[in-house]
Amino acid sequence: MSNQGSPVALDLFAGPGGLSDGFVQAGFEIAAQVEKDQTACETLQLRVIFRELKKQRKLREYWKLIRGEISQEELLKKYPDIADRSSAQVINREFGSKDSAADGPTAIYRLMQDGIEHLKARRAHVLLGGPPCQAFSLAGRSRDPNRMREDERHFLFQYFLFALDRFEPDFFVFENVPGILSAETDRGQTVRMLIEQFNSLKRPYELAMPPHGKLSGLILDSAWFHVPQRRRRIFFIGYRKDLGKKHPEISEVFRRVRALARPDVLTVEDAIGDLPRLRPGEGEDQWWGTYPPASDLKKYQRRMRIGSEGIVHFKARTHMESDLERYKFFIEHHKNGARQTTLFDLESERPDLMPKHKNTDKFVDRFRVQWLQRPCSTVMSHISKDGHYYIHPDISQCRSFTVREAARCQSFADDFVFRGPRTEQFKQVGNAVPPRLAFVIARVLMNELRKIYGS
Repeated sequence: MSNQGSPVALDLFAGPGGLSDGFVQAGFEIAAQVEKDQTACETLQLRVIFRELKKQRKLREYWKLIRGEISQEELLKKYPDIADRSSAQVINREFGSKDSAADGPTAIYRLMQDGIEHLKARRAHVLLGGPPCQAFSLAGRSRDPNRMREDERHFLFQYFLFALDRFEPDFFVFENVPGILSAETDRGQTVRMLIEQFNSLKRPYELAMPPHGKLSGLILDSAWFHVPQRRRRIFFIGYRKDLGKKHPEISEVFRRVRALARPDVLTVEDAIGDLPRLRPGEGEDQWWGTYPPASDLKKYQRRMRIGSEGIVHFKARTHMESDLERYKFFIEHHKNGARQTTLFDLESERPDLMPKHKNTDKFVDRFRVQWLQRPCSTVMSHISKDGHYYIHPDISQCRSFTVREAARCQSFADDFVFRGPRTEQFKQVGNAVPPRLAFVIARVLMNELRKIYGS
């Protein structure tokens, strides 16, 4: 346990920290987060500042930083203990880097151990993470003539295995796209190789299985857990075999997660219905302002606002006039029809608005309105390139989603601030695990750890 008496987690391939954030909400301490992207690391560092100031009941300082009233450098000078915590926790390194021994896995694991020791903890209890998913995605493989069999990213999961061998946590949570189930390399089927290696470590790990025992049952949709977004991802949750012998019920952890699924789903209206109206180009990339008055907030909206002094990342993209005309067409049809409108409809009714780019027949749903009364479509990192797949349903706004709206659909609270330019913020949101889903998993593992170690 940490010096706070909390179980400790490590996060590999951390991105902006969606998995970590859910585990913190459930009561875990994060000892180390390893991430190769510099901007995502700046987001992780800012989140450390938020958490540490919250512990000290000095969140006003955080909001002064977000509003630009104080610089981060000035704030960290004022709170050197927080600077030390941020430095120990956030590790800006890339697994697989060939630059030097200083960037190799041994050096990274040493830094992770430093993070554990900085918390005055004896060990880590959970290892989190999921390597970059491009090599496992069906879309990525369809574009590669070799089906990405030779893509070196297939083997980034080896560093997750090495970390398991090094730190011997009680549990691990390994997240990825469902395409990993069918991914192959010249060495064989990726998922089988992965499971065999979990079981062949010096302290072997067993995979917690779903009720029917099939690997496809490990796929969770975030919408089942009150995240207002359809997002199917596979979660391998494993435990040390020696713990399974002492506590046989530990094998039920995945089933316990699955049992927390809710029959009712949250919608785009639940996620963003309380946010102010914006026209294209309006708003602010950083601090937008305090919340406008609202008397009938939904439960999810109230949850998103807890502890936040206002709205951040609420800047609407500017759009070409031709795209705005297309948006109007799709919004109007979205209102009038029960099915999703595609480019086939546009070509049939308004051929003058057809995009000029190639492959329009392969991406017929390139323009998509997000229905108010349904969960959002999967928020992907492609949103950083354009917002055509995330059209706001209000025709009077006629624009794509802002970063904050995408973050709300991903279950990031309004006090979660992303660093970098808007394109990088979108990318971070799209690459993240929804914190709310991570919280559900973390709560189940927390209960198991209490049984193992006592409350």
